[in-house]
Amino acid sequence: MMLDQAERLRKMVQSVHFEPNSSIIKANIHKARVIAVTSGKGGVGKTNFTVNLALALARLGQKVLIIDADLGMGNVDVVLGYTTQYNIMHLLEGEFSLDDIIMDGPLGIKFMSGGSGIYDLANLSNLQLTHIISQIRLMDDWANIILIDTGAGINKSVMNFVVAADEVIIVTTPEPTAITDAYAMMKTYVNYHGTGMLRLVINRVIEVNEGNIAIDKLTKVALNFLGLSLTSLGTVYEDRNLIRAVKKQVPLLLAFPETISARCIEQIANRLLSIKSNKKAGGIKGFFDSLAGLVRSVAYSKEE
Repeated sequence: MMLDQAERLRKMVQSVHFEPNSSIIKANIHKARVIAVTSGKGGVGKTNFTVNLALALARLGQKVLIIDADLGMGNVDVVLGYTTQYNIMHLLEGEFSLDDIIMDGPLGIKFMSGGSGIYDLANLSNLQLTHIISQIRLMDDWANIILIDTGAGINKSVMNFVVAADEVIIVTTPEPTAITDAYAMMKTYVNYHGTGMLRLVINRVIEVNEGNIAIDKLTKVALNFLGLSLTSLGTVYEDRNLIRAVKKQVPLLLAFPETISARCIEQIANRLLSIKSNKKAGGIKGFFDSLAGLVRSVAYSKEE
């Protein structure tokens, strides 16, 4: 039985391609920018920001894929008003293809669930891992930007996603506890030897001053104590319309496109496209190669 599965996977790896009528159409060969969106603590609006940033980028002509990597409370699909049935690990089952796993969202964005099964990467054979990566890497031929919505906090499962990405956006709020946790995230990133460019977004700002103070404080301590050059992408104002959008299960940029926080996110999207990373884009294949290595190293260290 195991030999049959291995042979089937071997053939699938060798012949993987998209059919002409596939919803994911192969474009120019390139490597997508892989950006992890994370936070030092929960409740700062990270997932809502990620979804609306994806929509703002799509309006600017970018092809965007969101991977929901919040293993405990993933809700990208909820914010979008969709229901997902499958995750990455279903690619190991012969009857599921990338088209089954990836869902079409509004404005042409796509999204997929990583699911808790991502941490089964540590237990996969090299052939199984090769099969998954050979499927996922095809998104590099479609996407310009891949946003990884991580869980909150600084535990190993979150940090693996953050360190594996080419770029990182840290979302925080002006609250002292959120600022402290954002600094803890940066410190942990240094301890994990992360090499990507770090960006900062201050969410739920009520007054201009508090946003600027938070940016100034974090950029200074990051440079002085961690040797990190932190780039600010901007601030997003507190907006009651966001709550209304969440209740409607319609993203803010679609439900209330003229509202102040929607405008802020559009400015951040423009800023993100205007700056380049100091790290060569590894694409989604590079991300999963790194992630698999990190997950496996954690699993092996536990066994020892």
